[in-house]
This record gives sequence, C-alpha cells and structure tokens, in this order.
Amino acid sequence: DSSKTKMGLPEVKLGLLPGFGGTQNLHPVVGLQNAMDMMLTGKDIRPHQAKKMGLVDLVVAQASLERVAIDSAAALANGSLKAKRKSKSMFNKILEDNSIGRNVI
Repeated sequence: DSSKTKMGLPEVKLGLLPGFGGTQNLHPVVGLQNAMDMMLTGKDIRPHQAKKMGLVDLVVAQASLERVAIDSAAALANGSLKAKRKSKSMFNKILEDNSIGRNVI
C-alpha cells in the first residue's frame, strides 16, 4: 500500500501488445471493460483501485507484508484460503456475456 505502487500494462505505451498472456488472462479476472481500458491506454492502476476491480486480492502496508504473505501461503497450503472471483454487475453481464453486448463494446 505504497504511493509508489502501480500496476498495469506499460508495454502498451510503447506500442506493444501486452505480453505473457495479458490479452487472454486479464479479462476473466477484471472484466472485459477494465481489461480493454488497461490494454488500450496503458493507464497505471493504483493498489486500492486494483483491489476494487479484482486485479489483486489484498492490499497491505509494507510493514506487515512479510507476515501477511506467510499467513496467506499457510492458508493456501492447508486449504482454508480459496480463490474468490468478484461477481459481475448486471450491466457487465449484459455487455460481456452475450454476442450483442460484445459487439457494442
């Protein structure tokens, strides 16, 4: 949760397509509209905005990062921490989950 932390697809600002599956893997996580915005503009995403859109699961202070990482790893290992997906709003379902809506986008 630092003011220096930024996420995004900076290669887009150089005219390059997102690498490492960015075009295929991003939209199921953050939704088609947010993914298109990130892929076409290269805007930086701040931590709290990334959490709100579903790009990250946790935003923690630097002082507690190691403790939270160890606790999360332990929870994943023992099965008490499950993957969670943000549910889509009705508007996003209409736009993203049918061919007519995708043609609009």
